[in-house]
Amino acid sequence: MNRLASKLLFILSILFLFSCSLSEPVEFYSPDAGFLQVFIKSDDLDTDINIFGVDYNISNQDSMDLLVYQGKAYDLDSNYAILYKNIKSWRQEEFVYNILDWSNNEGYRSFKIYESHVPPGNYNLITVGLIASVINVGPYRIPISLPQDVDGVRPIPVNFSISERGVSRINLSIKPFESMSRYQDTYVFDRMIEVESVEYFGQDMYDQIIMESDSLAL
Repeated sequence: MNRLASKLLFILSILFLFSCSLSEPVEFYSPDAGFLQVFIKSDDLDTDINIFGVDYNISNQDSMDLLVYQGKAYDLDSNYAILYKNIKSWRQEEFVYNILDWSNNEGYRSFKIYESHVPPGNYNLITVGLIASVINVGPYRIPISLPQDVDGVRPIPVNFSISERGVSRINLSIKPFESMSRYQDTYVFDRMIEVESVEYFGQDMYDQIIMESDSLAL
């Protein structure tokens, strides 16, 4: 009888230890994402163009609609995060920005083209689709296109990091007129673009973005 009781006690002890191991799993820590913002602005020094032998300076009547699409951020292992217009977006969409939107007092307008959740880590590349098809300058409406055999998605090397509950901002500068060269009766748009700066902000900015997102439509 004592031997049977000992066996039962041993079995109950094993079952107790097993149940404890199920009820107390090892905690796994998953860091919160940060936010990546991408802004684009035309270079304030690029304000004139020669069209058919006539020089034109930028005015608030001019326009060049830039189609922006398919943004991605790549980390050092070539893994990528898809970039969205805002933190409530759930699919990638195309948006159009007039990169010749000019003010005599403030210069060219800056556009926030992405504001997106991105996992913490180090990154070295973003890619952005950038296409323009028409420029309106002075009395002219001129078709423009990318150089032959050039893809619409433009790789932009840039080293930056994403911190948990932090905000990283990439400021891009594009030269709208210097990017163009005449080809027969049209112009080729070669997208001269560079990283002007990378800025970092803390959780206060992170919380502000979340608060402002409450007013965004889904």
